Amino acid sequence: MAQFKHGSIMANGIKIQYYRTGGDKPAVVFLHGITEYGLAWTRFPSFIEPSYDVVLMDLRGHGLSDKPESGYRAEQMAEDVYWLIKNLNLIQPVIIGHSMGAGIATAFAAIYPDMVRGLVLEDPPWTDKTQSAEEKSTIANKYLALLAELKACSSSEIIEKARQIYPLWDEVEYLQWSKGIQMVSPNSAQWILEEQTSYQEWVSQIKIPGLLLTAEIEQAALINQDVAEKAQALWKNLAVEHFPSTGHHIHREQYIRYRDLVNSFLKEVL
Repeated sequence: MAQFKHGSIMANGIKIQYYRTGGDKPAVVFLHGITEYGLAWTRFPSFIEPSYDVVLMDLRGHGLSDKPESGYRAEQMAEDVYWLIKNLNLIQPVIIGHSMGAGIATAFAAIYPDMVRGLVLEDPPWTDKTQSAEEKSTIANKYLALLAELKACSSSEIIEKARQIYPLWDEVEYLQWSKGIQMVSPNSAQWILEEQTSYQEWVSQIKIPGLLLTAEIEQAALINQDVAEKAQALWKNLAVEHFPSTGHHIHREQYIRYRDLVNSFLKEVL
């Protein structure tokens, strides 16, 4: 089991928490999805730790990081990542992101192209659909209602609900996921409400190697095949791997294939 040292840095006037294994090794930075936190990446960081300096980050509004009322545009959260990498003296890490974290990783690579070696993007929130402010508000309110319901539960109750919602997960996943729920701020809903830059604008600027992991829309995945193909046409150095019979949480539902694909990508890029 990897041993993580806990620490924090200041970024844009707020505290950002991180967890790091350290060592004189190539660095890999992990960015989690909404409601989660750095240590919710359970198995894969421990698997790669012998070869890499693994850094897990609590994004603003999550975990032990500060939870400001604003600042949840991808550009702003990417700047938090910038200050983390700069303060920890990481040299062109690979960034691995899931969901919201994948969206932030995409923005980071476009804005700071010389600071990252490669990207692994697991079901990022890319879409060609334009949502109105009313539609965004409806989605955010549903998110906040679910969050309030879960936060009213004990840790064991959250874990049991997760087992029912996500029966394909390994048992090791549930505890850290429940901790993320308990620590996340309702301010995280601002990520949903913000007018985010389109994925086309970001990916058209990226030249570094990328690995995009997609799953089934019918099982609550976010990115469809058409969007994946458009992204690949704009980003020539992007490989796409689809996971059949899998939902949004690819690294939990299909861990072995995820592990092998991402590990191979890291060996090629770092």
